[in-house]
Amino acid sequence: MNHIMDRTPRIVTIIGLVFEGISVVVMGFIAFLFKFYLNADNESLVNLLTEDGASTADIDFVFEIYGFIGNLLIGLAIVIGIFFIVNLVLFTKLIKGKYSEETAKKVYLYQAIYGGVNILFNTFVGILYLISGVMGRQGRRDEINVREGI
Repeated sequence: MNHIMDRTPRIVTIIGLVFEGISVVVMGFIAFLFKFYLNADNESLVNLLTEDGASTADIDFVFEIYGFIGNLLIGLAIVIGIFFIVNLVLFTKLIKGKYSEETAKKVYLYQAIYGGVNILFNTFVGILYLISGVMGRQGRRDEINVREGI
């Protein structure tokens, strides 16, 4: 029998996936900005630095730093993107009820651990995944008020 995800963890997981996807896109955009736009070919940036009295060595240093930050952000965007794709596959199958109870508990455990680690980097998404993973792992069911004896 396949696991059916409760409404609360399902909604929290979907919101977490949406915000994680947005963070991947934003990180990629910022990496692109640092790597390809803020470089020595950008005349307006060079003119701005020159007007402020920066020497050629200072300008070269600034662009070296921008290049390093761009490379670092591209690496981070790739790592975050890989985790997002893994999470998208795992959590979508969990939401659709394609896992057995045993496998679903393992996915919930992964979700809780990933949420706990992700609190350091993306606090909102980390908290959402942590809540959903713990609730799903504990097997809490949403309470539905049904009158007995009807």
